[in-house]
Amino acid sequence: MYAGIDIGGSAIKLGLVDLGGNLLIRNFINIDSQLTTAQDAVTVSHRMLIEQLQALDKSVDNLLAIGIGCPGQINEYGVLQAAANFPAWVNVPLKQLFQERFDQRVEILNDADAAVLAELWVGAAKRDVQSFIMITLGTGIGVGLVIDGQLIRGAHGLLEGGHMIIEKDGRQCGCSQRGCLEAYASATALISCAKMKLKAGTPTKLSDAHDQTITAEMIFGLAVKGDRMCMDIVEEAADYLGFACVNLSRILDPELILFSGGLAEAGNFFVDLIRKAAVKYSWTKFPNRVSIKRSSTGYDAGIIGAAAAVHFENIKHFRS
Repeated sequence: MYAGIDIGGSAIKLGLVDLGGNLLIRNFINIDSQLTTAQDAVTVSHRMLIEQLQALDKSVDNLLAIGIGCPGQINEYGVLQAAANFPAWVNVPLKQLFQERFDQRVEILNDADAAVLAELWVGAAKRDVQSFIMITLGTGIGVGLVIDGQLIRGAHGLLEGGHMIIEKDGRQCGCSQRGCLEAYASATALISCAKMKLKAGTPTKLSDAHDQTITAEMIFGLAVKGDRMCMDIVEEAADYLGFACVNLSRILDPELILFSGGLAEAGNFFVDLIRKAAVKYSWTKFPNRVSIKRSSTGYDAGIIGAAAAVHFENIKHFRS
């Protein structure tokens, strides 16, 4: 079996996955990306791994390898060169740190690429889909690509679709640019927008919560119940994501666009709104024939995809 680790801006998730891509056990711990060090991530992951092995009455001898998905630019040596949501993690030798602590073979890759591999292994793209886009929606936004059956990582491992500019001189993004998609449609963006509207006195049931406890889940929950302010926030995010889907489709012409991550798991209604926005912005004369769906691996895409990285490395092919 494999261990899959999904390092995100608000949580570290770890699970054990068998050779068929089935998740055997999983756990997570919440973190603060502004405070958590890379060594903290290693220590927390090691503790979770030992606990999970014990729960299954297994030992490290039963592990074949460990896969890790992490946001940001990761080079061929497993060095995390930069990540917008982990500002202190610059040129961190993550692969080396994990190998030294775990004494196992380790593969590390971008988290959006991990979500792509999960879909190739056990998800919606396992058969017959040759070109698709994965958009991960969480603390930040990631984009992974498969074109003609090949995972595309770019010339420098810097394929960061969440930081494409969608508004000239727009909102400040955590990456230091202005107008990034992530500044309009990530969980961080939704929370920031809610706080600004609350400060302006916009009527909403969200005002019953203390400012610091606001989460994207709360915003979605109230939107579904008809809270106008929260629905406006969700609709705006969906509109920008639909806009991004159309732009990506015009450039890459995929068969499928999948959404995964915390926001995608908030409910089908969000992806429905994204799909509706994409139709609004589509080129009517020559529309792309692209299907927009939620990822079938859902909440576990990062874990399964991280494990898939070592699985595919073993078999040297994406489609097992």
